[in-house]
Amino acid sequence: MNPWQLEIIVVREGSHGGGERRELTRDVGRGLLVRLRQGAYVEREAFAAMTPEDQHLVRMRAFAAVARGPVVFSAFSAAVAHGLPVLRARLASVHTAVGDRRERGQEGVTAHLLPVTAPEVVRIGGILVTSIARTVVDIAGGAPFDEGVMAADAALRLGTVREELEAAHDLVAPRRAARRIREVVAFAHPGGESAAESGSRALMLRLGIAPPRLQHRLVLDDGSEVFLDFLFAQVRVGGEADGDVKYLDPRLAPAGAGRAVVKEKRREDEVRTRVAGLARWGWAESRRPDLLRRVLQRVGVEPSVPRATLADYAALARGARPSFVVRRGAARVTPRGVA
Repeated sequence: MNPWQLEIIVVREGSHGGGERRELTRDVGRGLLVRLRQGAYVEREAFAAMTPEDQHLVRMRAFAAVARGPVVFSAFSAAVAHGLPVLRARLASVHTAVGDRRERGQEGVTAHLLPVTAPEVVRIGGILVTSIARTVVDIAGGAPFDEGVMAADAALRLGTVREELEAAHDLVAPRRAARRIREVVAFAHPGGESAAESGSRALMLRLGIAPPRLQHRLVLDDGSEVFLDFLFAQVRVGGEADGDVKYLDPRLAPAGAGRAVVKEKRREDEVRTRVAGLARWGWAESRRPDLLRRVLQRVGVEPSVPRATLADYAALARGARPSFVVRRGAARVTPRGVA
């Protein structure tokens, strides 16, 4: 079920008679409907079958439908609408931008006292959300560095240019987190093609590892191309940050998990003949520096001397362009590797 098309039953004062309201209450009790907010109901079975990201979109639509005035969704909610990766722990409430403290405190809503201007607001699927650049800036300012990087990398990959992110930062300055926002924008790289890759790169900076090349192209014997997520050029070692979804999601493994594993194994065997080593890791390692350090040490990747800095990563990222640009307005695909 498309989250933008799932019907929301909205009950406003005078819109339904007493009998209809009692019937809705009975349907909730029978498990046919689920109440998302006071006055907003959806079919339980269709809603339960959705991903957490799509459920969040439906909750956003429900809140907008029963709100007394226009609602501008921001931060993590806006990120979901734009198709940016968001940690699922952030989806417990919908996020809005408000200009007055009195608008805060609603159940199930995280209201950010960060006023927005008209040019910073766009309409997606009938709801108002902050622009993709403003959304990245808000996440970078309100969340840890790695989450900001996940959003910023994805924004660049979607075709946003770095100058848009810089301009969005200039519009909202000054902020207490202004330095972190600048660092996220400078560090962002369109070659980070998943949340796991973006998080891994943020950890590599913490570990002092020299910035790797992203999406390094290799040509196999049959003439086909493959792209390594990372190449640590100093030691000629490749790195791949993969999650189980690569093999289990039908959209990414349409021929089935077994065939996907066999195909990946054959690809890996040939790739190993072109590099001095190959490291693979998953979502857990992309979130913990101790685990990632261990994986990289096994293939000879150590902190550089002197230790790499953010400036080193920013210099490599500055001229980077996405290997492909996802057309804006295309069907939204749930970001990979987000837990």
